Amino acid sequence: MKRLTSKLLLIPVLAIALVTAGCTSSAGTGGTGGSGDQSAASGNTGTSTLYKVLKAKTLRVAVLPDFPPSAVQKPNGQFAGYEIDIAHELADAMGVKLQLVPTNGDSRLPLMQSDRADVNISSYTATNDRALSVAFTIPYVSHGAGVIYNKNNPIHSLADLVGKKVSVARGSTNDTIMTTEYPKTDVVRFDTIADALAALKAGKVDAAVESYETVHDLAKQDPQQLAVLDVPPISPSIVSMGILQGDPIWLNYLNNFIRNLISSGEDNKLYEKWFHQPLPKLVG
Repeated sequence: MKRLTSKLLLIPVLAIALVTAGCTSSAGTGGTGGSGDQSAASGNTGTSTLYKVLKAKTLRVAVLPDFPPSAVQKPNGQFAGYEIDIAHELADAMGVKLQLVPTNGDSRLPLMQSDRADVNISSYTATNDRALSVAFTIPYVSHGAGVIYNKNNPIHSLADLVGKKVSVARGSTNDTIMTTEYPKTDVVRFDTIADALAALKAGKVDAAVESYETVHDLAKQDPQQLAVLDVPPISPSIVSMGILQGDPIWLNYLNNFIRNLISSGEDNKLYEKWFHQPLPKLVG
């Protein structure tokens, strides 16, 4: 009778031990199929932009409408360019529709803060100053600045810019370059890249500073009027996607996408398609 009583007393003790062990294993090991994993996953879906995009089945990408060949909006409203192709690749990888949102140097961050864009693929130079308020991915390309001028008012060196009127897009990296590195120039700021370049063609300024690739592309389109200063790219820098800070899940996905874009050779392929030269060594 004593042996039977002892065995009966052990049954609830063993049951409690098994339940406790099962709970500990599910919450602490991270094994597949555990309720702890499911709770963690469901908790993430309410906060990360990644899950919001997947739920909405639409990816909203802020792009520049006036920065060929990286990105340009045509008269029919359609977008084309290197960064436009990258945006399509990203949406395809996520299995969602793509919505392109025009932006400029000043509206990149406000568009995301007001929930009108999920990510910037807008030739966003990842400067240390910008990184104080924006989360940047690893770079997918790099670029530097170039100087374009009218042939009837030639510029022979960077030193010739002293005292000259030089147009830039307001809030752009080129605005910062001219303001800090060439303070003796007369910097004339415009709201868009297109306006800054149009001012040069109209003779309102002596030169314009924009992306090295962009000024060369523009000069090729109008070789009778325009020429590019024959110097290496000014202040080469990396270009990244930009998102709001505090979303490591979304940042991790975008970094993974860019790594695959580069390692597969697709980034270089798209760059060569639009710029007719290999991806810069700083990235490729």
